[in-house]
Amino acid sequence: MKKKGIFLLAGVLVIGILASALQTHLKVQIYKLESSKITSPVRLAVVTDLHSTIYGENQEKLVALLEAQEPDAILLSGDIADDEVPHDGTKQLLDAIGNTYPCFYVSGNHEHWSGEYEKIAEMIASYGVTVLEGETTKLDLNGNVIQIAGVNDPDKFSDFSEWESQLEQVKEERNDDDFTILLSHRPELVQWYAESGFDLVAAGHAHGGQVRIPFILNGLFAPNQGWFPEYAGGMYQLEKTTMVVSRGLCKNNLPRIWNPPEVVMVELVPNEV
Repeated sequence: MKKKGIFLLAGVLVIGILASALQTHLKVQIYKLESSKITSPVRLAVVTDLHSTIYGENQEKLVALLEAQEPDAILLSGDIADDEVPHDGTKQLLDAIGNTYPCFYVSGNHEHWSGEYEKIAEMIASYGVTVLEGETTKLDLNGNVIQIAGVNDPDKFSDFSEWESQLEQVKEERNDDDFTILLSHRPELVQWYAESGFDLVAAGHAHGGQVRIPFILNGLFAPNQGWFPEYAGGMYQLEKTTMVVSRGLCKNNLPRIWNPPEVVMVELVPNEV
């Protein structure tokens, strides 16, 4: 009986660990960023790497999570659509949020891999979402002047220098009196972000490194970073620029281990005196 009891307990523990490791319930990751350019709080939702994954009928689980967070704007930092999965999940999300919140989108690599990026961008814009391709827009959020710029994923271009030119274009449009945000899909381009002068960069792409071990390993592997990626998910200080990397929402292909899909909330607040 003792041996049976030990084996039973071990089995229960293994099942519990596996269940914990593989759980894919949506989570909210909150980061707070203080700035002297902010006079009243602003809540920004960062939604990345959906890959048209579906969370309940008509995306009800994802939409409910976003509604509960009461964002002032939603930043869609690429791979909202996919090159292989039908766009149903993407359309359902955009139908719910596009005319409810100010929404801003930049492309990810998978939208370009589809070979139909222009059609995807038109579809996204048709839901009231602002598509940014080397462009800058300005809006008032709770009495704060916010500039939001966006660049395409580098896979749009045949040469990386074209991406650099697009980044230079939005840098020239930046007004340092305003709080400035850059949407760019890839987190590994930190050298360019650190030199960009933006207050905040919102990125995705890394999928949280796919496998995490809490407090030990922030990510096992990420595209374009390789093994043990430094920028798998989190908040990073790049000189005067803060970069927030979402671990994203895709759960279509490889399993996520201790790496639940997430929506990031960035809380912009005035500097504490």
